[in-house]
Amino acid sequence: MQEIENKLKINPVVYITRDIERATGLDLDTPGYFIITNFSSFAKQLKQDRTNILLIENEEILDTWQLMQNPKVIDFISGLDKPNILVFKNTTQIEKICKEQNWKLLNPPSETASKIEEKIPQLEWLGDLKKYLPGYEVLQCKDIEFKNKKFILQFNRSHTGSGTILIESAEQLKEIKNKFPNREARVANYIEGPIFTNNNITAGDKILLGNISYQITGLQPFTDRKFATIGNDWGVVRKILSDEQIEEYKKQAREIGEKLIKDGWKGAYGIDVVMEASTGKMYLLEVNARQPASMSYESTLQQLETTNNEISSFEAHLAALLDIDLSDYELVEIDNGAQIIQRVTKDIQTLPDINLKNNVDFKTIKYKNKKLGNDLLRIQMPYSIIKKHNELNICGKQMIDFITTTKDGKTWDNDRGGIIAIKNNKILLIERHKFGRHFFSLPGGTAHKDEKILQTAKREGKEETNLIYDIPEQTPIHINVTGRNEYYFFVKNISGKTTLGEEESERNCPNNSYELKWVDLDELEKINLKPDGIAKIILQKI
Repeated sequence: MQEIENKLKINPVVYITRDIERATGLDLDTPGYFIITNFSSFAKQLKQDRTNILLIENEEILDTWQLMQNPKVIDFISGLDKPNILVFKNTTQIEKICKEQNWKLLNPPSETASKIEEKIPQLEWLGDLKKYLPGYEVLQCKDIEFKNKKFILQFNRSHTGSGTILIESAEQLKEIKNKFPNREARVANYIEGPIFTNNNITAGDKILLGNISYQITGLQPFTDRKFATIGNDWGVVRKILSDEQIEEYKKQAREIGEKLIKDGWKGAYGIDVVMEASTGKMYLLEVNARQPASMSYESTLQQLETTNNEISSFEAHLAALLDIDLSDYELVEIDNGAQIIQRVTKDIQTLPDINLKNNVDFKTIKYKNKKLGNDLLRIQMPYSIIKKHNELNICGKQMIDFITTTKDGKTWDNDRGGIIAIKNNKILLIERHKFGRHFFSLPGGTAHKDEKILQTAKREGKEETNLIYDIPEQTPIHINVTGRNEYYFFVKNISGKTTLGEEESERNCPNNSYELKWVDLDELEKINLKPDGIAKIILQKI
């Protein structure tokens, strides 16, 4: 947007952020746009030889306010002429540092944001817009009663996934009451159904309504927390919401925006709305007075579709903060794309460096966070990964395969080698229950570096089954369904007792189970055997 570039030539903008991904909604080569962030492999990749990006190396990841106090950061900013400071989320601590350094902060006041976002003051701020909320009351924890009906308990400084708790039993409530008897909480009816979010902009008297995305929440193995937001899907919305429900969503977003304008708000805000599955009614859940987390990638998707008088959400956010007139602009509409985040969980606390082949059509952003619940890996793709509420499509299931493979240090997209063991008209398979999926697979695994695929099949088959067998000379079955090559070899002279491999036994749990089974060949096309199409090929071969 030319107006932004003109403004930045006069007063540069310095985006200071813990994670560089937050600042990538604008072309990194835009003159007058600077980024200060933590060093990471992804940040290094983006920086290249750019002098407008400053990376701070430290043993621990620094929060925004800690970055702002770093001597290298202070020196860097002091070398700029009348810079404006931009952060992802404003706080009183950030405002204090900016005041001490005599830096101009573009973000709206943190006091206003807190009044809008915190669960107790928000009720007063909403005024008559409280009608969009699920039924609620504010009580001290000691006065809350369980009435044999589950409900949502939210503490004041609470966002979905942390201080938001689904109360399902009197015992669970008793524990909270004993721990926080005098603490105020908002108690609300529990609404069962899909949640949606969007990124909107207020600029002067104008409201630019953003694209609605399905909010991916609580799916394993990506998070341990039932209410943790772990991603967005822009492609599935119209498969779930009717035109009338979309209009109702926009109505709520517009009325929230009008109220924000009265408070002098500038820039980005978001709302979360749940669609009650049993009635189809739309209920307001959250108001986010800041740059929503999905805005950067949404803006990347929007930049692929931009036409005259249309801008991305991030561009509009920055333009509004710079007091640029947006009366002739609208946000770019998108109807596809998704991102999903692997959080630090009890089972997945680190991931090795990930190298992907050129034909992989998604990208990954790795973080160095170690605290449970923090971002570990962000995966972004230009297509939808959700089939319907709480169910991944085939591309989404591929993301689970990617996470669970790379977690063990294996190269996800290397070739796979496996065996086809048939004895007494039965075939040996591994029955899997994997994070909501039920399917069967052939014994096998991913090839090691420089390993021939026949060696892979021999090694993995033996490790997973404990059987003794021979692999005669043959042309293996070759299949490619998910983007990687898979090769399967028929074996003969089978002996020994089947025993699940040590690696699979260690990983065996209710959400990710393995069980060796001899299955009648007559049943092979009736079961869900992966990869797709392999059952028919095996039967043709024999």
